[in-house]
Amino acid sequence: MNPVPLFLIIVTLPLLLGGCGEKPAAETKPLEEKQLAVPKVADLPLLPETITKEFIMDLWAKPHDGRDMIEEFSDKQAREGIWKVISNRGPRKGEIIDTIESTMTLKMVDRRYHVWEWREGEFLSYTVSTYDYNSSRYRWWSTSSEWPSISEQSGQRDSRNLIEWKAINLSDSELQSSMQTTFISEDGKKFNVIGKSTRNGEVVGYTAGEFTWHSELPEEHRSRKAEETP
Repeated sequence: MNPVPLFLIIVTLPLLLGGCGEKPAAETKPLEEKQLAVPKVADLPLLPETITKEFIMDLWAKPHDGRDMIEEFSDKQAREGIWKVISNRGPRKGEIIDTIESTMTLKMVDRRYHVWEWREGEFLSYTVSTYDYNSSRYRWWSTSSEWPSISEQSGQRDSRNLIEWKAINLSDSELQSSMQTTFISEDGKKFNVIGKSTRNGEVVGYTAGEFTWHSELPEEHRSRKAEETP
């Protein structure tokens, strides 16, 4: 079996440990009310009530356009382009049993989304992240052709350089999964991620990843309109 990329280890580790099922998504209030009340974002594309694989792949198919990004992404702590990822994983910190190298392509679309393609050999997977003005939190969805479901995380920025994430809608109520993203470069070319899963308070999975910007975003992913705008 192919090794699982870093984000799938972090985000879907609860599924690996607790089964592939997910709880039905909880009903949420319409997104329009709070978003429309926030200055400068009222005209943003609204989040759909249900995130599907088709929605994620449609976003990935759009060209990069980093103009006028929402304030929550305007600090440019993660730069568009090709990234190299080195991840170490094991049952817990200090017991690393595997090291994996993978590649990430990051672009921005529709003023509010970061969209990532993860590649490890022939294995491809995709992630979308944004800020949800209805819940006042960051949100993150991941999928791939080899996984039947979509994994979801909810995030809160604890400081300028740190976002804390928690997996939601897990099928196993005794299992918790969390992740920390720490931005360590002012030029948006490096950040670290630490993820862990616990069952009844005991750590049962641990992953530490180092993300390093490698090269510019290929022209095939860029928007001619954005490039031509002064």
